Amino acid sequence: MDGPDERERPEVLSTFCLAGSDDFVLHVAVQDVDRLHGFLIDHLSKRKEVAGFRTSVVYRHTRTPEVAALPE
Repeated sequence: MDGPDERERPEVLSTFCLAGSDDFVLHVAVQDVDRLHGFLIDHLSKRKEVAGFRTSVVYRHTRTPEVAALPE
């Protein structure tokens, strides 16, 4: 997904290109499930590069602000 359309949408916080069975992950923020559905149907599914998609909803998020020293 190199086109500017989805990356420039305000819902898209970050994009991750993956190795494996999935090609990419879009990290999006929306007000509710109806808006998520709208984003998927009205924008993402209309992209010719997108053959299909699946969604996951994050209920809780924690983050480590710094990477600790890694063993060598």
